[in-house]
Amino acid sequence: MDLVLTPLRLELKAFAELYLLFTTVTIFEGTIWKYQVPTIRQNIFTKKKRDDDPSPPDVLPTTINERRRRAGPEGCIVYQVYNRAYYDTAFTLEMFAQDEVSEVKLTYAIGTHKGGTNVQAWTEMGGNTLLVPAKLPGGIPLHWTVSATNTQGLSSTVQCSLNTYDSTLPDGRVEHPYKYSSHPSKLVAIIIVAEDSPLKEMHYKAVGYSPGQYGNQFVGWEETRLDHSPLRQGVTGALQHFTIPMDGKLIANVLKTAKPLRSPDLCAEECMNHGSNCVSFSYEYHSETCDLHDQVAGANAYLRISGTYKNYERLGIGYHTSVEYDNLPLTQGTQYFVNAKVTNVLGYVNHLIGEGTMVDFTPPEPGLILNNQSDFLRADQCNASVSQRCLEVTRQENHR
Repeated sequence: MDLVLTPLRLELKAFAELYLLFTTVTIFEGTIWKYQVPTIRQNIFTKKKRDDDPSPPDVLPTTINERRRRAGPEGCIVYQVYNRAYYDTAFTLEMFAQDEVSEVKLTYAIGTHKGGTNVQAWTEMGGNTLLVPAKLPGGIPLHWTVSATNTQGLSSTVQCSLNTYDSTLPDGRVEHPYKYSSHPSKLVAIIIVAEDSPLKEMHYKAVGYSPGQYGNQFVGWEETRLDHSPLRQGVTGALQHFTIPMDGKLIANVLKTAKPLRSPDLCAEECMNHGSNCVSFSYEYHSETCDLHDQVAGANAYLRISGTYKNYERLGIGYHTSVEYDNLPLTQGTQYFVNAKVTNVLGYVNHLIGEGTMVDFTPPEPGLILNNQSDFLRADQCNASVSQRCLEVTRQENHR
């Protein structure tokens, strides 16, 4: 597009008239003086190149203040886009730079270390703000390097990063401490969540006759909060960041296998050094094999007894809360499931489930006894069995 612009033009004109009886006669009319600023002729898409300008492009602040002017620190901003499907992740990258006399070209690269390009090579942005749907490694810090280059080849480089790039649903499970209960009105459970992105403040719990999203037939969805899991007490070293071991090997994706490692403490160190996406590990004492996982036992992974395998879950990056329902009209022979609905700040929603609790108020039926001398029920409470868990023991007469 060619532009022809005359910024300023001045003219001084004059005329003289003579009035004669019934008529007017013009005796002079003309331009006395005039001045015009030189005309500018230029294509608006062509910028002049100044060889004597040694400066690279100026990096502008990334935020705008209340006066609509750019303020704050100079650099770039990157963040993961909220409220997208977990399988269709995207990030937004912003960087503002200008050069008074030449065009500026923006390019970016992504790496697992500052200045790295091992995740994505140098790519042109095409503008100051860029939204990119992309599948990137999760659970580890990612670093963006953005370069602004003018037509003389001079560059200004800035960096920004994300602690994690999340493409998975919140993982976890609902643990029912009692698979069977004879309490007539009480249910308890523990909600355990492992997630590398921050969680929202409010979540939901419910009780139903089935596990999952629709398991709210008995008690509807109610708000609940989750807390960070503390460090394990009475343990030193890397194992203090993990739970008490559970029997079995986790059947889930293996991030890494290391062997031989002489103790589970060394396996715990391996998991800690791997990054925040390592949330559990399985260790076999016999073969000294260490398997690192990005999941915990739950809906998408389960424990299977295998040799001398033990499974440890990582604390500190997880969340948990205890759930207790009182004064429920529980029914004999019914299995109840405490379900949880968990949401992280990206808007990813997952329903966590457990194995449920079966309510049983009656003792086993012995069948036909022909020479019966006595048959009665009583509340033996903790005297019924040495293996019975004596918490909230019912006074109901249900031992034969």
